[in-house]
Amino acid sequence: MSKNINRMFFALIIITSSLMPAGCNDGVAAKQVTADQPVVVNTPALQLNGLLATKDLSVGINRISFLLTSPNALVTAPSVNVESVFLGAPGVVQESVVAEFFLWPLGSRGSYVTELSFDRSGDWRLDVDVLQHDGSIDSALIPLSIAERTVIPAIGSKPPMRTNKTSREISELKFLTTRSIPDPDLYGLTIEEAIETKKPLLIVFASPAFCSSPTCGPQVETVEILKDMYKGRVNFIHVEIYDNPEEVHENISQAKFAPIIDAWGFTELKDYRNGSWVFIIGSDGKITSKYEGYAAREELQNGLENVLYPENN
Repeated sequence: MSKNINRMFFALIIITSSLMPAGCNDGVAAKQVTADQPVVVNTPALQLNGLLATKDLSVGINRISFLLTSPNALVTAPSVNVESVFLGAPGVVQESVVAEFFLWPLGSRGSYVTELSFDRSGDWRLDVDVLQHDGSIDSALIPLSIAERTVIPAIGSKPPMRTNKTSREISELKFLTTRSIPDPDLYGLTIEEAIETKKPLLIVFASPAFCSSPTCGPQVETVEILKDMYKGRVNFIHVEIYDNPEEVHENISQAKFAPIIDAWGFTELKDYRNGSWVFIIGSDGKITSKYEGYAAREELQNGLENVLYPENN
């Protein structure tokens, strides 16, 4: 739904409300509009709540993920319209895009995903419009803060070469991951070794059994599926968030982050606990895409296809 249609919709409401007697706004908020003289008009109240799932955002192109909820349920419309507004210039729309809905594993929750480019740091806002079946539009406003640069390795950069543990030096996989049934193929290489093969690389950082969200285990499962699909063409690595997974299983209070988690900057994120991240690295050793929070198989497939077949982009 384009913003022009949205504005036409609001304009019809304004015209209709001008014909109604005073006091008949039925709970709709009043808004001041600047003209020769201030005029009070009626606009629809916000019906939706937005929850930002991606917090490490910086100047440049960013993957944005968010959830929408209505008073009664999670919003699952196939797509929604998103506009970015820089709050230092109120009312000026910087970019308008469509966000697509991706259902999370187990089918109970999901999020909207899109890409937006921010040309400056500071406070921004996402204006999200959802077209309802009856033709009406519900909206949500999502505030976000854009930093000058990300604390996590940026797209186009080479990742830190801090060594991750592998199955060659660790006798049992339970000492490498909190995953209940680990896939040994994800623990055979260090990141440096994988990059030296000149094949694309997908790395998932997650604690499958002790994540702060319900998506870390499913994220690793998704990566395992992709590993089988791209076997021989792409290297895949799972890095456990915790350095002592076997002790974490016995007592979570003993948990300590693996040194590589500090090296990649995760612990510098505000309120970071143990959320999942996925990175795709090209054959040149540079990061081509990164995904904070759950990334659906379709998203990751697109990222892999982009590095495997750049000529098709």
